[in-house]
Amino acid sequence: MRPDWIRRRGPVILLAVCLLALSAGQAGARGPAINDIQPYDTIFVYEEGLDLTQLRDPATNNRVTELRKYQNDDPNRGATRSIPVPDDTNFEVQEFQVREDYGTYYAFNPTDGATAQVMIREPRLFLDVVLADPYHNEPLEGLTVSPNTRIAFRVSAPDVGAFYEAGGVYPATIDIVLTTPGGAETTRIGGVNLAGLNVSSTRFYTDDPARPGAVRIGDIGRPGTYSVRAVWRTPSGFDAYAPDSEPVTFTVANRIGVDTTATPTPAATVTATPTATPTPTTAPPTTVPTTEPTETPTPTATTEPATPTPTAAPLPAAQAVAAVGFALALAGRRR
Repeated sequence: MRPDWIRRRGPVILLAVCLLALSAGQAGARGPAINDIQPYDTIFVYEEGLDLTQLRDPATNNRVTELRKYQNDDPNRGATRSIPVPDDTNFEVQEFQVREDYGTYYAFNPTDGATAQVMIREPRLFLDVVLADPYHNEPLEGLTVSPNTRIAFRVSAPDVGAFYEAGGVYPATIDIVLTTPGGAETTRIGGVNLAGLNVSSTRFYTDDPARPGAVRIGDIGRPGTYSVRAVWRTPSGFDAYAPDSEPVTFTVANRIGVDTTATPTPAATVTATPTATPTPTTAPPTTVPTTEPTETPTPTATTEPATPTPTAAPLPAAQAVAAVGFALALAGRRR
């Protein structure tokens, strides 16, 4: 019975779920401007000039006086944190008010109670140095690279890249700042300008299409250890207060230095051969004296001739004469 019901109602349920997802996605979009906050939007600490009027109760239009966080995100339970809203047409979120208690907050008014909900998050930023496309899965942090290596930078902004958007426009930007071994900072490497990069997705590479492009290590500068980090540029609140990415370090090696370090390996094998020759030279003196003395005493095999040997029994004279005569006779016959 139940499987038949599911088969009959299945397409209707699926359609309802899709419509719900679409409506939720539309409700979470800011607009018409980036500062206009709609129900279910995500707002970030350090944002300024936010308009919360769309979070008011539509029936009363009473202004929002607080943003409240409730136990288990349930407005029927007790509030765990409250952020005052002095002016709901020009509001800014400060980190000290949130104290890392991120998540779902409800607009509140003493007359209307909890109205619409929003999410409060932190604008986080991450950076990696990788090989240029198509080798983006090869990170270079802590490695030594040669001047001809081409690299790219991978930027991740999981929340800002997903939610800081209005009408298809993503206004948040960052700079990628390179610190040289001497301590100087720059956003330009060779002909590649890494300033004012638009955060239009949760993750992107600087050599993606429509991005500045890959960087050749040789264009960075002299050999040494370099450090690179991503910093917020806009909005101004992020630039002033939001933390930068953790710095990533890598070392640029001189081509000559790399070649020289490779040479010692064969050199070591060559030196190994001379050391091998002295060993045989020293060996003969030790072996000869040791073997000779032992072999000279071995002729104590004179004691061993206890075993019957031809030398032990000399032939009688008569037999010797006969043997000589026999040998002469044979020689005569051969002639």
